[in-house]
Amino acid sequence: MKETVKERRNSKRFRLRLAVVFSWRDEDGILQSSDGYSCNISSRGIYVQTKCAPRPGNSVEMNVFLPQPAIDIRAVEIHAKGQVTRVDQGTRGQVCGFAAMNRTVLIRESLEHVIEQKDRTVQSSGTLRKVQDIGLHRS
Repeated sequence: MKETVKERRNSKRFRLRLAVVFSWRDEDGILQSSDGYSCNISSRGIYVQTKCAPRPGNSVEMNVFLPQPAIDIRAVEIHAKGQVTRVDQGTRGQVCGFAAMNRTVLIRESLEHVIEQKDRTVQSSGTLRKVQDIGLHRS
């Protein structure tokens, strides 16, 4: 008789491929960042495919970019802070993904829009001051 494995997760997972930018502090306390794509996502966690992942146990901050539904509707993103629970290795030791459990989740207006809006405000005020980069980039 075949044994069934009981699902321990309490929240529904959705198979979504969305762009993810994430950052963490390495063992020396230096801020690291990378990007990848979600494989599945829920209110409690996420699995991210990437070539560079934080170690299990590290705190991680993630921005998951939702598609813009229409030109006249602003894009939103999911901002989450969590902890890496698992890292899966690919062939030849290359990282192929990691799982993280969320501690906080926030849905907000895309920071790219906010940066563009601030940039226009600075330019329109006639100052030559450059808007500070907040460190979130998509390559």
